[in-house]
Amino acid sequence: MGLPEERQSQAERRTRSEDALLDASAELVAERGVHGASLASIGGRAGVSRGLPTHHFGSKDALLARLAQRAQSRIGQEMQEAQRTRADRVGGLTALEEVFLAVDSYLEMFENPTPDQRALLVMWGSTFPSSASVDGMADAERRSYEGLSRLIMSGQQDGSVRSDVDPTATAVLLHGLMRGLAALRLTDSGLTDMHGVRETCRDWISSSLSPR
Repeated sequence: MGLPEERQSQAERRTRSEDALLDASAELVAERGVHGASLASIGGRAGVSRGLPTHHFGSKDALLARLAQRAQSRIGQEMQEAQRTRADRVGGLTALEEVFLAVDSYLEMFENPTPDQRALLVMWGSTFPSSASVDGMADAERRSYEGLSRLIMSGQQDGSVRSDVDPTATAVLLHGLMRGLAALRLTDSGLTDMHGVRETCRDWISSSLSPR
């Protein structure tokens, strides 16, 4: 049974309000950094009262944790959609090909990043030093490289990945490569030839992980 009409509309209004605040926080974090995005400025950017961010999220840390979760979830969904599209087109992928595609689709997103994607990198940077870490970023990072680790183990099972590589260590290495290159893309004023970088990444992953 659905919610009564009045309660449902209240829930919908709350969701819209929270989405607007998260959108505003993504823009401000991307523009000003974590410390430069205050709750008051987020409320102002969203066009609501300055106290509404606190009302919805309780604290800036909680708001940023939700933003990190949303950004990571959206990136994951886009990468999965790219994998489904490619698999439908070529009739299935080996696990190693899925690793290629995961890295390539991630880097492709950062050729024209959304505010959420930019903000995620800024929040990732805020984890150095760890005492300044955004709540939720460590979990978001762990989910990302655990997914890569599972793909690598699947590749070892289907024979597309060398059996002697350490899935966890390799996943952490790939994850760091993806994050670092995306950050470089945002900071080098467009000087990086990302097409060439993506091709080189594919060649490097293939030479490193393909069975000898």
